[in-house]
Amino acid sequence: MDFRKVGVLVAYDDREFPGEVSLFPECVQAALSRHGATEWHVGQGDFWCHVAPHGRRTGIQGWKLHLSATPLSAPLVLARAADVLVGRRCPFKFAGTPAMVAELVSKGYDRGGGGKFITAYPDGDESQLRELAEELHRVTLGLPGPGILSDRPYRPGSLVHYRFGVHDGIPVLGNDGSYEAMLLAPDGTLARDERNAWFSPPRWAPRDPFVPPSAAPDGTIAGSVRLDGRYTVRQVIRHAFTGGVYRAVEDDTGRLVVIKQARPHTGATLTGLDVRDARRHEAAMLELLEPTGITPRPVALFEQQDELFLVEEELPGVTLRRWVTDNITHDGATWGPPTDAVERIALRLLELVEHIHGKGLVLRDFNPGNVMVLPDEELRLIDLEHLARRGDPVTRVYTPGFAAPEQIASAFFGTAPEPTADLFSLGATLFYAATGVDPQLPPDRPSVRPRHRRIREWLGALSAGNPVAQRLAPVIVALMHDDPARRPAPDAVPDLLRRGAPPHRAAAPRSRPGDAEPKQMIGDALDHLLATMDPAAPHRLWPVSPFGATTDPCNVQHGAAGILGVLTRAYASAPDPALRDATANAAHWIGRTAGREPRALPGLHFGRSGTAWALLAAGRALGDEELVARAQEFAERVPLHWPNPDICHGAAGAGMTQLRFWEDSGSDRFLNRAREAADAVAAARERKENLSYWPIPRGWASRLAGLVHYGFAHGVAGVGAFLLAAGRATHDSSHLAMAADAGETLLATAQSKDGAAYWPAGPTSRPLKTHWCSGSSGIGTFLIRLWQDTSDDRLREACHRAALAVRRSRWHAGTSQCHGLAGDGEFLLDLAEATGEGEYRSWAEELAVSIHARHALQDGRVLAPDETGAAVSPDYNTGLAGVLAFLLRLRDGGPRLWLPDILTGPPGGR
Repeated sequence: MDFRKVGVLVAYDDREFPGEVSLFPECVQAALSRHGATEWHVGQGDFWCHVAPHGRRTGIQGWKLHLSATPLSAPLVLARAADVLVGRRCPFKFAGTPAMVAELVSKGYDRGGGGKFITAYPDGDESQLRELAEELHRVTLGLPGPGILSDRPYRPGSLVHYRFGVHDGIPVLGNDGSYEAMLLAPDGTLARDERNAWFSPPRWAPRDPFVPPSAAPDGTIAGSVRLDGRYTVRQVIRHAFTGGVYRAVEDDTGRLVVIKQARPHTGATLTGLDVRDARRHEAAMLELLEPTGITPRPVALFEQQDELFLVEEELPGVTLRRWVTDNITHDGATWGPPTDAVERIALRLLELVEHIHGKGLVLRDFNPGNVMVLPDEELRLIDLEHLARRGDPVTRVYTPGFAAPEQIASAFFGTAPEPTADLFSLGATLFYAATGVDPQLPPDRPSVRPRHRRIREWLGALSAGNPVAQRLAPVIVALMHDDPARRPAPDAVPDLLRRGAPPHRAAAPRSRPGDAEPKQMIGDALDHLLATMDPAAPHRLWPVSPFGATTDPCNVQHGAAGILGVLTRAYASAPDPALRDATANAAHWIGRTAGREPRALPGLHFGRSGTAWALLAAGRALGDEELVARAQEFAERVPLHWPNPDICHGAAGAGMTQLRFWEDSGSDRFLNRAREAADAVAAARERKENLSYWPIPRGWASRLAGLVHYGFAHGVAGVGAFLLAAGRATHDSSHLAMAADAGETLLATAQSKDGAAYWPAGPTSRPLKTHWCSGSSGIGTFLIRLWQDTSDDRLREACHRAALAVRRSRWHAGTSQCHGLAGDGEFLLDLAEATGEGEYRSWAEELAVSIHARHALQDGRVLAPDETGAAVSPDYNTGLAGVLAFLLRLRDGGPRLWLPDILTGPPGGR
């Protein structure tokens, strides 16, 4: 199991150390044997191992104890703590392997959960709780482990921490569509167990059973803070469990600096080193390289409250990653960053690498985020903690997409890679500099294509209209060769850069899919979905992404209903016995499984509304009236009044489904339910400065609480689309007027860039979005329907400009329906159908080319990656099924999934 450190993998794999998988359970078994505790149960899960006396439940909630550790101290901490906990018959759990402990203390781990190696669930009175905490503190005193940010330490510097939270909790399907254990408030309501990066028990929690400890640093710097008595913090650059990075000013001189914080025992590995050692090493590298001028100047290294701080000069400019994003332009069919500037930067990147190699060092983690571009286009290397001398012992680190194959395959503990590994990273960085795309691809299984061949083919597609990608393709492919010996020497690279791609060898750019490509991708995706479906599985019909595994298995977003909707569409387009059997099996599995969940959430994508819709479509396609009746039962159970008004999770999604069932049945009861949902959604509107919003209430038990969005999934566009559909169906002028107000809000909040229309996620957001969930394509999905209803040319123009934004993101976006090209392509097809203009269909075909360029070959099938770009998963909104839905519609036409006919057809009636 690997663990991620903010884009950098410190890739520790349990399979490399097979004896360690049983190390921790054996420590616990030894404690059980010493106490003669034969009636205990030890349950090994994917991450946590649970230990408890047979029949002993931990209760719903209460104060609980956490113990932290490093990977090196964990066996001793566990052995000593288990002896105490077993002796006191206290249930507990622990992270199962040293690799998992390393994950818990890593830079990328959630700050609210970081460091919690052991969790104990005491159930005695306060005096027993204090006695247990004291005994655990005593037996682990002096052993290393980080502070736990969500908890209070039992004593300053103790490994023992405490907080109030769930024990067993009350397991429910939460309001966001994921299963979670909830707290029970004194008034009988359920509350989420908020795991913040600070001590935050619920207001109604019992009083703190411990004498409040002395103030201890919690790793969070906020407000007006001075460090080392001379630096005033101005801004947080980023927070991490290992410590934050801050902009500050030196009080005496006014010098602007960057300060990197290192919390004790975080980022620790089995070497015994932690993030403080990494900061000291980085300081040494800054001092070594200071005479070269290619790095920030070091300023200071100091300790404060047991934490280490590295101070370095703040450089003007932006990272290379940001520079490329800011400098990509679009001029008709031509796009990309400026060719001359990228060629200059490429030569300077080579100089940086040569400087490092000339000092006998290797970079090990060279990527666009570790290079600063100054205003004069001079470059500086930043974040030098991974630099090493050739042959030095190191732990394996790399950034996915930018690391050489031999680096990824190396041992976790080994020697620093050869300089040729940095040359591969240079090629990958040039790939990004020319395209703005991370060169990350899902693996072939089995591995049948060399990586450099896949990169060459991908660059062939990216070169369509991108002169700098076309020119640099030969040097990029040469540097990214799988064989280190085949990569060009540094002194040969400038000549390759100057020559560029000769016309007869340049990759032939493509902007349209070949005849065979969509057909193969459709057939292979269907084969893959049929091959990976397991109707005998009790919990998941298809394998699922890690987050998807926490959600309702019968929803549209990550569950079986979304995939069923696509199988039904495929079967309706081309009836086939295998597809019919798969559709029937999936529908009946959903019917059985969904019936076991007592809670019906309203959302279309995360709730039961989408489940009902998928079963209805399957029942009609199969001619199965019992399935249709089952679908109607689910639809009638969906709540219509809900604090969240959005499409994905809330009342607007429920209303869309009621409209679809009214269209199918003609029954007034469904139309009346749709009207009721529309009234509830309309009542949730808030007006501010003549704009309409549908906020998600702050007090709602949801991760979305307090958000105000513009997009289709959670905001104004999705709500507006439902009110438009409901107004058309019921001829309710108030709902139609409110839909028009939603359109005015979106017109007023659009942001133009080079003639294209973008939207931020909401009023307080800055990044501009292009996708269905929160950006141009989802907002355009609503505005084009509103234009059909009103003939307002402002709406038509906004949709065209949204389509321009979508087209420009075709190489940088992921592949999915929710946040990527599949959903964007659906909008372009909507626009083509509504306007009759074939240009938009051509743009949708370009998106299909971009998806195909990233495909993996798995079991001989051409498969699109999911939204991570690094894996294939079947989910509808984030994976393969959503891509398949777009490709089927591109091939066969027809309406978009999960929109009622009254919205996708001509205005004025069903």
